Amino acid sequence: MRLCLLIVSAASNFKFNLHETFAIQKLLVNGKQATFAYAPVETELPLAASRGVIVKIPPGPSQSRVRMDIEYGGRMKVLPEFNASPDWRHSLDDQINSGMVELAGYSSWYPQFVFGEPLQVEMALSLPQNWTSICSGKKLEDHVRKGRALTRWSSPKDMDIVILAAPNYQKKSVRGSGIDLEIYYTQSPEQFIGQEGVQIASVLKLYTASLGETNIPGGIIKHVYSPKRKGQGKAGFARPGLIVTSEGLTLEDLARDPKFSLFQGIAHEIAHCWWNFGTGQGDWINEAFAEYFSAIAVQELSSEEEFRTIMADYRKQAGELPSVAPSLSTVRPMEQTSFVVRYCKGAVMIDTLRQTMGDEKFFLASREFFQTYTGKPTRTAEFRSFWKPRLGGQKDLIDVWLDSRGGLPGAAEDGWKLEIANKGTYRAAIAQGGSPF
Repeated sequence: MRLCLLIVSAASNFKFNLHETFAIQKLLVNGKQATFAYAPVETELPLAASRGVIVKIPPGPSQSRVRMDIEYGGRMKVLPEFNASPDWRHSLDDQINSGMVELAGYSSWYPQFVFGEPLQVEMALSLPQNWTSICSGKKLEDHVRKGRALTRWSSPKDMDIVILAAPNYQKKSVRGSGIDLEIYYTQSPEQFIGQEGVQIASVLKLYTASLGETNIPGGIIKHVYSPKRKGQGKAGFARPGLIVTSEGLTLEDLARDPKFSLFQGIAHEIAHCWWNFGTGQGDWINEAFAEYFSAIAVQELSSEEEFRTIMADYRKQAGELPSVAPSLSTVRPMEQTSFVVRYCKGAVMIDTLRQTMGDEKFFLASREFFQTYTGKPTRTAEFRSFWKPRLGGQKDLIDVWLDSRGGLPGAAEDGWKLEIANKGTYRAAIAQGGSPF
């Protein structure tokens, strides 16, 4: 594999992660041969098959940007898919085999610097001619030559390089009223896929009305049911404009319950088209807002009762956190209690902000928060400095929520009881024009 990267670096060396079974054959920096050494991987994400590479910049004029040309290759390490083994720290969905390709940043299949930083991607892909590929960004070319399917892709503003491919993908397109959606699948029932197309279109309209337009690389939302057996649960994972869901897990759920729906899970992943700028420890911002906005989608497109049930479950799970569970301001993506802290406690905190501010101010502030920080690496400090002034005399509420370890802050329980006692609050605000939906 050959790659050319432009890197911002003012130091004498730089570091990236690469798949541990890939060997570097050639590495040039600014056109000169560069020395490098392998090192332990340093990341807050569970990179089960990655190692670090430290590159020394050859002598020359000082530059803030350097060019790296790299050639590397090797066979990808085979690990169990997520949910196929209890050892999730040594699980990996990324794979290349005779039935499918799935590649994302989890395997460090490309030189990976800081996950979540903006990427400008230009990529050419060669596969057997009967295969369909779905990648980050916009497809610029698609033709067959000498028995190979050749495609070229461009994504000027992305956060990962994702490649998905299989020989038997089917495609359903949904277009109209500002919606451009493609769903790829191999075995899922037509009725299920059709219903999902309607749901995704509704959620996209809802979020756009609330938060404004967002960057969709290539201009098309692509939902891909990757034909793996297990994999990441719920609706899988998302990158701007791209959702990847395990078709195997979905078929298992449909076999148990023919009425099974991924509605809230898909709404969460769609929300990541907006909520994706939290970086490093601040990744909780992405997950808390995506989870809460998926609950809002349920509230607006399904029922108030279901929304309240979801919020009660978040409160229950967050309330049962052990006293030593990390705070939102310190939680790391893969700690033992990370999911409940980042998704459930985070969503309850955001719901508390909504109750405190009222619908009109909350949704306006959410829109401003998104539009201010989208495309910029954002951490807890930026969240704190943005939201505190908008709470006025109750600004200390932000510190209480961000810095409290364990379960819900004590005052939160009283706030929930008050909200339950005023069941009509949200709908009343909507009827009076307080909500942008």
